[in-house]
Amino acid sequence: MFRMGSRSSSFAASLLLALLAQGAVAQDFPNRPLRMIVPWTPAGTVDIVARHLAERLGARVGQQVLVDNRPGATGTIGSAMVARAQPDGYTLLVMSATVHTFAPNLFKGFPFDPIDDFAPVSQIVSFPYVMVVSAASPLRTVSDVVNAARKDPGKLSYGSFGQGSAPYLISELFALRSGTHFIHVPYKGAAQAITDVLGGQITFFIDSLPSPISQVRAGKLRALSVTTGKRSTHLPDVPAMSEFIKDFEAIAWLGIAAPPKSPRPVVQRLHAEMRTIAAEPEYSAKLRDIGLDAVASESPEAFRSFLVAQKKYWGDFVVKAKIPMSEF
Repeated sequence: MFRMGSRSSSFAASLLLALLAQGAVAQDFPNRPLRMIVPWTPAGTVDIVARHLAERLGARVGQQVLVDNRPGATGTIGSAMVARAQPDGYTLLVMSATVHTFAPNLFKGFPFDPIDDFAPVSQIVSFPYVMVVSAASPLRTVSDVVNAARKDPGKLSYGSFGQGSAPYLISELFALRSGTHFIHVPYKGAAQAITDVLGGQITFFIDSLPSPISQVRAGKLRALSVTTGKRSTHLPDVPAMSEFIKDFEAIAWLGIAAPPKSPRPVVQRLHAEMRTIAAEPEYSAKLRDIGLDAVASESPEAFRSFLVAQKKYWGDFVVKAKIPMSEF
């Protein structure tokens, strides 16, 4: 019994030391520059958001936040770097729906667990996808698209960035829920897809709002719907897809994560900063200019629950739609 009591005391002492150490780490955090990994190329939407956020986070914590672009393999190269990074909170990842909830449901041998190999901190932005056609197209509503597809099965087409991309999954969800079929045309990027929509080579394109919003505002593209559950304040006259297809919803989001096993007090500190920054009027206005809404999760745990729910939602759809998985 004495030995058992000694072991219990030793465990309690070790636990107390560990908690004190974590508290000390959090109190001292950060005492050097942070690195924010963006797993996409510079000048894109994710990169723009990251640079706005890095500027504000750096100002708040009194340390420089360096944006490090590590594109490649549909965002998995940079993400894998963070999954393997030192768990001290000094390396952060800009997460996206594509990498953490879409692609893992479509590829075998995915290089990491999209949730458990990270310490989720907070969602940082939310925005809709939008279905667009050429302004010269005779299709003026989602109902027009559905009716045309039913009248001439297999003749209408849509663009995407390939099978693992959000435009592909959302377009296939639209086809499944509307009982239609479309020809899938993959592209290397949004610019090529938009060019072909404008030229009438493909019927429609569904992409995140920042991508086509300038062409919509210029009157070159016609927005038929947004994919959020309700209308977007960015395009208030454009109906939500749920107005045509009940309970249809597909949202785009970005978030911040740290490496797995990062100290909880550090994750909580980062989360608190994300909430404060999201509420700043100037920061929010910068994001709204490009079609984004600044948001923050209620807690790191709430963000993790959101990730789990989103991954399951798209996983269930992939099974229902009988979309085959590919080797990564």
